[in-house]
Amino acid sequence: MNSDGTLTVSGWHATNASRGRQYHYIIAFDPTRNTEIARQDVTESAANRPDVARVHPVAGAAQSGFTASFDLGQRLATLDRVQIISRYTDDPAGNGNAADYWFTPIVIDRANRANLDSVGAADGQLVLNGWHATNLVADKGYHYIILLDRTTNREVARVRVDTPVARPDVAKAFPGVYHADQSGFVAKFAMDNVNLSHRLQVISRYSGSTDGNSDYLDYWFNPIVSANNQVNQGWLETVNLSDGQHLSFSGWHASTLAPFETNHFGILFDLTSNSQVASVNTARVNRPDIANFLPNVAGAGQSGFKGQIGLNGLNLQPDHRYAIVSRYSTSNSGNGGAGQYTDFWSAPFTLNQRASYVEGVKMTEEGLQVSGWVISDQSLNKRHPYLLVMNDGREVNRSALHLTKRSDIAKIYGGVYNSANSSFSTMVRLDPAQITGKMQLILRFSDDEYGNGNCDDQYSPVYASSAGHFDAIQVSPQSIYVAGWHASNQAVGKPYQYLIFIDNQTGRELYRQEVLDKNCARPDVAKAEPAIYNSGNSGYQLGFNIPGQLNHHMVRIIHRFTDDAAGNGNAVDEWSGLVSINAMRTPIDYRQPSEYFAYPNLSQLNNFWIHVRIGQNRVYLMNNNDVVYTMYCTAGYYQNGVSTTPLGTYYIQDERGNSFYNGALGEGANYWTSFLNHGEYLFHTVPTDRWGNYKPGEAAQLGINQGSHGCIRLSIPDAYWIMHNVPTGTRVVIDN
Repeated sequence: MNSDGTLTVSGWHATNASRGRQYHYIIAFDPTRNTEIARQDVTESAANRPDVARVHPVAGAAQSGFTASFDLGQRLATLDRVQIISRYTDDPAGNGNAADYWFTPIVIDRANRANLDSVGAADGQLVLNGWHATNLVADKGYHYIILLDRTTNREVARVRVDTPVARPDVAKAFPGVYHADQSGFVAKFAMDNVNLSHRLQVISRYSGSTDGNSDYLDYWFNPIVSANNQVNQGWLETVNLSDGQHLSFSGWHASTLAPFETNHFGILFDLTSNSQVASVNTARVNRPDIANFLPNVAGAGQSGFKGQIGLNGLNLQPDHRYAIVSRYSTSNSGNGGAGQYTDFWSAPFTLNQRASYVEGVKMTEEGLQVSGWVISDQSLNKRHPYLLVMNDGREVNRSALHLTKRSDIAKIYGGVYNSANSSFSTMVRLDPAQITGKMQLILRFSDDEYGNGNCDDQYSPVYASSAGHFDAIQVSPQSIYVAGWHASNQAVGKPYQYLIFIDNQTGRELYRQEVLDKNCARPDVAKAEPAIYNSGNSGYQLGFNIPGQLNHHMVRIIHRFTDDAAGNGNAVDEWSGLVSINAMRTPIDYRQPSEYFAYPNLSQLNNFWIHVRIGQNRVYLMNNNDVVYTMYCTAGYYQNGVSTTPLGTYYIQDERGNSFYNGALGEGANYWTSFLNHGEYLFHTVPTDRWGNYKPGEAAQLGINQGSHGCIRLSIPDAYWIMHNVPTGTRVVIDN
């Protein structure tokens, strides 16, 4: 049966009963109503069927074939079955004396099928595309598409389909359906009459009346808009003000109403002042990732957007909170607010970001060379960048900055105003000698052309104005070698360098010598202290034979810059820690103090403790981290790599005395002080025999080898001093 309702049947009917019945009719019969629909005389159009004659050799079998067509047309609206009857009769009208064959009834498709292929909007109209095909409407000549507001239960509008759309695909899928090949429709409704916040449903109606209100068959499509199932999601992915001329933004916004609200706007809104700043039409961007994320939202695959707002004349305000509003609207004018619209508000962003970095700084005779970058949202209305050099919190000088391109900074700080133009390199004119303390740089944006007025300041790290280090101080019995570096902004105009040796006990100068091997390259210092004048050439070294006035002294060394050839005058000094100039007694004498100098006055020390180094055969008297006196010692011998003197931290105990003798060991000692187990582990003199005589062989090991049974052996005066001067509770640290 074709789309016009024509039923074509073909087949064969062979029977000996056809003898004497020369007329052959094909009859279409309605078995449900038991009525004939139509008949067709096929006598003259009998088809040859030799195949039938071979199988059924009966009368007329060779010409038993037939083909007949019936125009069912409007009858299809009520037919559910058609039964074909093949009749041989001797009556020219096909009645009487008949031999009939009733074929199995043909079932008529009575399904009501339709589909809404697309729903969208164009030119201010809601546009619906789809198809509706069924045999049930074969007797109904008018087709309407009705838009129903289910929220109010009122009809919004209806459109008569006067020009059906060809749908060969539907006819192919449902070949037995009347006019399936012309079942398509396009219906348009003015958006002004449509409330997209309501639940909207579409009805396809075939009717026998011109107004469509009676004798009809409906197909109800699923709601095209449902207030309960609306999706409105989005994300603002970028906000970029880096070029200083535009605010560029991008993101995505997926809405179930986007197919109807086809105009998209990006709106910049000032949340602080509660006012719109600007709006622009945006470009749509394909987003397959969002289509995967929201597969049930129509148009999610095209939910991306990007836009650009010119900043000229907008007067954006630092510290204000802003949001980007993504808007779908039925209106294409203004900001879309005149039509129906759906908004997504981004998370707020505040124009209060700032950052800076000083990449290079170098002090020269002409001034301070500085390079780096600086950005701040405050530069929206503070358009004058400056660099100020401060010394101990007071300004020395300033320089206006000319900011140039920095694409790397724009990439990292795209959300900060004008970050693409943030690089600077400038010379601040000053005398290095003006920097006498802690130097700091201020990177400033000001609303005043001279760098005063309202300002936004960022502070650099603090830079030293003078620094130095004694890298090596090597003392031998005959000579001394000193090497290090010293850099100072105060060294400008001071061409002479000296090493001066100060006695630690008296504070008096013992010796000085000019440094001639000076201004040596020190790239490591230049890297560490770039803000100090001449730091890259701050190295020096000096070696000489020890003069008599220096020998056997504990000293501090001064490295001095001066403008005086004799080493006096205007000077800049760097002091070393304590240095022993052959202070240890040589040769070692167990009857004498270990050093040539007096023992320390403990009342003048703020953190006294004792450090025993077994492998060095030394006891160090310490004040904080400074060695104030060194004693020769002999500690416990090593057995399988372990000393008999216990390692660890201990404390001087109450027990002490003038002498003892250990009969089991066959030796004793004088002037003992306990530091562990209350009399077991001691500081004491070199060993004595049973008569109190010192053992020369054991005494000869003092300061040279390990050899005790666990105690710390000292010279006689050293042991006496500890017993009489070191208070109970003093910390003792022993290590290898």
